[in-house]
Amino acid sequence: MLPKKKEIPMTEAEGMVQTKGYSKLLLPSLALSVLSTWLITVTFQLLLIDIAQTFEVQVGTASMMASVGSISGVFFGLLMAILSVRFNHKLFLLIGLVFTSVAALGFYFAPNFFVLMISNIGVGGGIAIVTAMAYSIIGEVYPLEKRGRAIGVTVASVALAFVVGAPMVGLIASFGDWRSVMILLSLPFTLVSLALSAIVVPNRQQLYNPTKSEPFFTGYKQAFTSTATVAALLVTVLMFCESAIGYYSVSFFREQFGMTISWGSLFILVGNLIGAVGGAVAGLLVNRVGRKRLGTITLIVAGLLTLFFTFMPNVESSAALNIVRFWFSSMTFTAGGALIIEQLPKFRSTMMSLNTAFMNVGMLLASLIAGLTLNVYGYQAVGVVLGSLGVLGAVVWIAFVKEPVKKN
Repeated sequence: MLPKKKEIPMTEAEGMVQTKGYSKLLLPSLALSVLSTWLITVTFQLLLIDIAQTFEVQVGTASMMASVGSISGVFFGLLMAILSVRFNHKLFLLIGLVFTSVAALGFYFAPNFFVLMISNIGVGGGIAIVTAMAYSIIGEVYPLEKRGRAIGVTVASVALAFVVGAPMVGLIASFGDWRSVMILLSLPFTLVSLALSAIVVPNRQQLYNPTKSEPFFTGYKQAFTSTATVAALLVTVLMFCESAIGYYSVSFFREQFGMTISWGSLFILVGNLIGAVGGAVAGLLVNRVGRKRLGTITLIVAGLLTLFFTFMPNVESSAALNIVRFWFSSMTFTAGGALIIEQLPKFRSTMMSLNTAFMNVGMLLASLIAGLTLNVYGYQAVGVVLGSLGVLGAVVWIAFVKEPVKKN
């Protein structure tokens, strides 16, 4: 047992935990876990029209299926904000991966649209729990100067889910269907992540745990009594509203320009590869440029690109703008995550769990607004609405969110 050193500040004590006793595979393991929870979403985005045809519903109606997963994500994000203060983060990480595994099986066996919607509870819960715990473990293990890079890798892993998943989804769908993707792609990735996390992720919380004796709701109280913290969480909502345009991009190209599934897979591959690089690059820039400044600039650009790409006269120019949007949107996520994780250093697990809850609020809001807008007004109106929400997020960021002060 390590001796207590009262003279060491909390943030410095956290830095002491960083790499001693931890495998070098820790960050890759966390990144792979986050990646695996998004593979069902990749399939949903690419084969949305096919899923709608299977159950004979409108594309807009099928797209609103994601709202069930978002509600689930909100619930589990809020629950993790309470429980993660006291309990082992590794356990919750593994539970989140089990949720994703069950969801993949639910999608595969779903006999009707209602069961498919229920299966999305596992999708939303898995993403929320795994993402929150991955960020929380990063906050425990890595010192301030390395957290941005670790968060950048984690953000990049979401984009890499599309890079890895898109061509494989297209390949599997070419000889099977969207159900086959669940059992041949999503489930194996999740089970591998589960096994690796069980071995690599440390089975203990941070050595210097200042929240151990705190009441469960102390972190909640501090989070929601700070204007800057509430504003940062609101920006998360608006940020994910803007990024939700990705769910509709391939469907837009297929209906507007007759793009095939194979070309849609290639578009997602290239766009998310660019996004993965952008997220990782942002992780290297946050300490130099500043979290708030970097996030503000990239969110404005991403929002404007979302506003304009559906109005382009041909598929080449429209796809080009959208691919550039992937770069800036991913940079925004990295800057936002690096900013949120430092808002309440004593309650990082609470803040990151709340952040995942608000991520899902954003996805829920976007799926409802975009689904209804799509059915009534079409894809161009969806781009205008979601892009405007992204720009609004940048305004909130400028006005209310504070840049954290470096303490270590």
